[in-house]
Amino acid sequence: VNSFISKNDTRQANKYLSEFSRLMRIVMENSQSDFVSLTEEVSTLELYLKLEHFRFQDKFDYNFQVDEALLSEEYAMPPMLIQPFIENAIWHGLRYKEGKGQLVVKLLSQNNGLKMVIKDDGIGRKRSKELKTENQSQQKSTGMKNTQNRIALINDTYNSKIRLTITDLEGEATGTRVEVFLPKSLMLQPC
Repeated sequence: VNSFISKNDTRQANKYLSEFSRLMRIVMENSQSDFVSLTEEVSTLELYLKLEHFRFQDKFDYNFQVDEALLSEEYAMPPMLIQPFIENAIWHGLRYKEGKGQLVVKLLSQNNGLKMVIKDDGIGRKRSKELKTENQSQQKSTGMKNTQNRIALINDTYNSKIRLTITDLEGEATGTRVEVFLPKSLMLQPC
């Protein structure tokens, strides 16, 4: 918003601010529920990706794929479960990449559950840590830890088995791949 204001582009500033406000309202409403419909979560993630791409359009393009079979059922999931991984891909992997990067987010019906994949071709977690400024290094990053704790809490509370795998891609294909698997039994919770 500051960038648009400094460029005297009030129309774009208002558009972005309006969409950001809508996202914040959705997040606040959904944070009061343990589960939201998969359709609602997909809409929220689409809006989040749209806003981040709008901000960093010169840094990455994205592809958001959702298995249509998932949306035809009345499935539920914990809100904003994979958003921190998408945010990390953009802010720590793609934002510092030379040239334009790619972000792929997939929600797939697989093995009696939902497999979510977040893959970027950014600079990777190791290089990102090396680039942190002194001030950034002093700040404790809690997003990943909080999400891992949240998954453990959900697994314990609902006797579930959400699985999280984070893979650092090396060689010619740098970046990070995150996979989160929700068993179907968890997805049948009421919203």
